[in-house]
Order: sequence, then C-alpha cells, then structure tokens
Amino acid sequence: MLYGTVPFKANNMSELHQLILKANYNLKDDKVEISDNAKNLIKSLLEPDLSKRLSINEVKKHPWLADAYKDGYFKDLEIFTEAEK
Repeated sequence: MLYGTVPFKANNMSELHQLILKANYNLKDDKVEISDNAKNLIKSLLEPDLSKRLSINEVKKHPWLADAYKDGYFKDLEIFTEAEK
C-alpha cells in the first residue's frame, strides 16, 4: 500500500509463486519516499525464512508501528510520513 503497487510481478501464477518463495521482489524508491522504518518492516514481513520473519507481536513492537499500538489496539495512525500518506 505504501508503494501503490504489489512487490511481486510475474507473467503467470507459477512464476509468481516462485518469486514469492524466493522473496524476489522489487520496491522502487524512485516514485515515492518511504521511511527507513517502513522499508525495514516490509522487508521483515517478506522474509522467506520463517525463523527470521517477524511474528505478529514483533510487528506490533516494530518502530514503525510501536507508537500507534497501545493497550492492545491501534489508537493513532499518525505513523505515516507525508510522502507515505
């Protein structure tokens, strides 16, 4: 959503599955300015190694979301930079 496009692009479903399994994606920063914390979260969520991928609790504690997640739910979604909005 931050980039306005999907990270994986392929010509068919088989090719798409292979790209996803290998985490072979491209997030182009030339069209939008994304914060380093947002980039890190995306990279962490797309990590193909399950042992390295963030859990939901780690996602909630991630710097990009930590300030927005209080008392078990999202209170304030002012986590986006102007460019990300």
